[in-house]
Amino acid sequence: MSSNMDKVIEPRPRTASRLLVPGLAVVAVIALGAYIVERAGASRLSVDPTRLTAARVERGEFREYYPFDGTVEPVTTVYLDIEEGGRVEEIFLEGGQHVDQGELILRFSNATLQRNSIDTETRLVENLNALRNTQISLAQSTLQLKDALLDLDYRIADVEKTYARYEELVSSNENSDLTREEFERTADELGYLRDKRRLLVERIAQEEILSRQQLEQAEQSIERLNLSLDLLNRIVESLEVRAPISGFLSSIDAQIGENIARGHRLGQIDRLDAYKISVRIDQYYISRVQVGTPGRFTLDGQRHAVVVEKIYPEVENDAFTVDVRVDGDLPGSLRRGQRLTVELSFSEPTESLMVSRGGFYQQTGGRWAYLIAEDRRSAIRAPIRLGRQNPRFVEVLEGLKDGDWIVSSSYDAFNEAEELTFTEPIVLRP
Repeated sequence: MSSNMDKVIEPRPRTASRLLVPGLAVVAVIALGAYIVERAGASRLSVDPTRLTAARVERGEFREYYPFDGTVEPVTTVYLDIEEGGRVEEIFLEGGQHVDQGELILRFSNATLQRNSIDTETRLVENLNALRNTQISLAQSTLQLKDALLDLDYRIADVEKTYARYEELVSSNENSDLTREEFERTADELGYLRDKRRLLVERIAQEEILSRQQLEQAEQSIERLNLSLDLLNRIVESLEVRAPISGFLSSIDAQIGENIARGHRLGQIDRLDAYKISVRIDQYYISRVQVGTPGRFTLDGQRHAVVVEKIYPEVENDAFTVDVRVDGDLPGSLRRGQRLTVELSFSEPTESLMVSRGGFYQQTGGRWAYLIAEDRRSAIRAPIRLGRQNPRFVEVLEGLKDGDWIVSSSYDAFNEAEELTFTEPIVLRP
């Protein structure tokens, strides 16, 4: 009876939609858990503090400077460049020693130059004699013309007397042997002589002008010839190389018997009573370096002040050169060619909050740093703002206070985590 009354109810088959909903829920839970774990890992990172470097934020005198390599050079250097080439005959002094002004260093020989000098000197003397003969000839011509004028004046005076007597006789109507023809001939002769005198006076004036011009040209030519002769003599004298100043002679780049061309540099003489420091500076600082920019260097444990004295405008290999002079007494141990590190200051020292410059600055650009907690077991990422800098310190403007400690070593391995937890308290060394 019961078997006829009971009805078997078969289970409803599961559809795809009924299975999908629980599966998505499980996946969502797993994904959320993974995201939380991932975010937790990105926000907090456990690190070994023995591999880190810490720096303290403190207040002190901040100086904006940058070090540059410099070389000690003498203020006065004279180069020994050959004016005319030749064969080295004798070397009287070797390099590396003191020389006095005018002291003979070495001697050249140049047969061609010496022969040309003698020939040129001979021609100059001949031209000089010719010019002097021209001066004498002009002077003699002037004297001859003046002598002719003197004779003509004498003749004119004599004819004038004769004409005056004839004229008196003609006007008195006295009987005489004077004929009308003689009187007229005398008058004509007097007119002719007077015209001739005017012409001679004009010729003398023209001759004086031409003579003056020729004499001026002759004197100028003589002066030029004398200058040329002096130049030739100086060139011949340059075959004997002498010290132009007293000082320290560098090594001599010459050997006996060697033929050296014109313009070759044999060496140099340095005056050792004053030094300068030649400094190469990156062109990044070209707008900040000026004449008068102060600086300093350290030598034998002592600091010495310097100041920029000259700036060379040429930029080569992304750097330019300046000369700095020591502001005060020169250190006794300063030597030519010595290498020094010169620190140039770009601002006046000021009382500022600052922290040691470490590897963190390269990763963060000075925008944030890991601030170490008071218990020294962790450090959190804190926004900061930094200002001026030098090779050792950077100025703190915002985000940190006096006495704070930050992780100053590189942040490369931290993946910008929000917090660092230390496996043991970090050691803070002042």
